[in-house]
Amino acid sequence: MSYFRSLGFILINLLFVWFSHADEKIAAKEVNFKGKNQKHLLLIEPRSMRSAVSMIIPGAQHTVYSAGYMGSLGVIHYKAEEFRANFKSGWKQFRENALKDAAKHLEKIKPELIKNSENMIEYALIQSKDPLTVSTIILPQFREKFRDLFGPELLVVVPNRSTILVFSGFANNINLYKKTFINLYKDSIYPVSREIFRINGSGIRAIDDYGAR
Repeated sequence: MSYFRSLGFILINLLFVWFSHADEKIAAKEVNFKGKNQKHLLLIEPRSMRSAVSMIIPGAQHTVYSAGYMGSLGVIHYKAEEFRANFKSGWKQFRENALKDAAKHLEKIKPELIKNSENMIEYALIQSKDPLTVSTIILPQFREKFRDLFGPELLVVVPNRSTILVFSGFANNINLYKKTFINLYKDSIYPVSREIFRINGSGIRAIDDYGAR
């Protein structure tokens, strides 16, 4: 009996050493990945996620900006102390870096134009699994990309990390899609916002909550 107890003790210790070594390898890989391929992510997320580093969005009640980066396994949120160590000038420095990455991604985006039965464009649909996609709506270039289609003011809905819907700022049909917006938000693993954003020369502002009853 004592033999089996000793054998069990040895096996447990071997497993502990193996897991510790595996954790060290993953951590080392993450540090190496971060140094070589760093992509800063100015995320837009539900306020309820309570990310360690976040900022308010004008007019928003349920949505915030938060700070993250692309790790080897996907999106990672900055811890407060990690953020301070990487960005000595704070949020402004992070935002500038993140939007540079977003601007490069925006150049690759090809929206799909959705038309109604009268062959008129109702809205533009952007779908992408790249986490940089959502942060492109903050860029001045985003508004310019759709100026010829929708004019100088846009209404934008971002129900989840993979989907952006862009309407004219003067659209009177956006309420027809509220049920669709809600489903896209609720059914997603990575929901973003249940609010409608107005984008114009003054920037971005939340103006409505399509999830409200």
